[in-house]
Amino acid sequence: MDADQRCLIYRHGARSGDGVALTFDDGPNPPITEQMLAILAAHGARATFFVMGKWVERYPETLRRTVAAGHLVGNHTYAGRRNIGDYDEAETVIGHVTGRPCRYFRAHAFDYGAYFQSTVARLPGNVVVDADVNPSDYACADPDEIVRRVLEHPELEPGSVVDLHDGSETEDASVRLLRPQATLAALPRLIDGLKARGLRCVRLDELDLVEPIEWIWPRSTDANRRVAARTVGQPQ
Repeated sequence: MDADQRCLIYRHGARSGDGVALTFDDGPNPPITEQMLAILAAHGARATFFVMGKWVERYPETLRRTVAAGHLVGNHTYAGRRNIGDYDEAETVIGHVTGRPCRYFRAHAFDYGAYFQSTVARLPGNVVVDADVNPSDYACADPDEIVRRVLEHPELEPGSVVDLHDGSETEDASVRLLRPQATLAALPRLIDGLKARGLRCVRLDELDLVEPIEWIWPRSTDANRRVAARTVGQPQ
């Protein structure tokens, strides 16, 4: 099977140590992103922001502040499209602002079709990241519930990757500002709750990512359709 027909997707890091990766999707989204940066700084926490290229074009200064604050930036496509070049277009825009390539990639809505059409995403050394703790914060308006969904998640352990949102893909500005409000309110308690369990909030590149899932798309079928998934090393 050709290399471009398969993708290794990492959901968590090694369960040793005390690091947990908070990740934020769909930004940059001022002023929400800046407010989250302030909370992270006040709590001595570091995170990873999976940004969308179209918002980076619109809000480059917010991305610069994110990098200057010591956080990691990942590629979350340009506009959430499935077509050829969505990651590549985003990479051009992000690199223009940060001056460095992304190493970590996340599919929009965890749809990996665009990955197989991207030259950049499949470069050696680049890593596709999902999450093992996904509280669906984008669909929850209750900060207490978001905190509960993370801290009581059955897979939350050292090495976990938590998927949160500081923005949205929509062009509706009111949605982009309102949807992350519950996550913003939950974030201080969420970080404190992790600390109470002896866990530190770290960047993805501070985790040793392990046990990837292998996703396979045969050339003969629709490139956007998932046809098989298995843990690497597990018999098919």
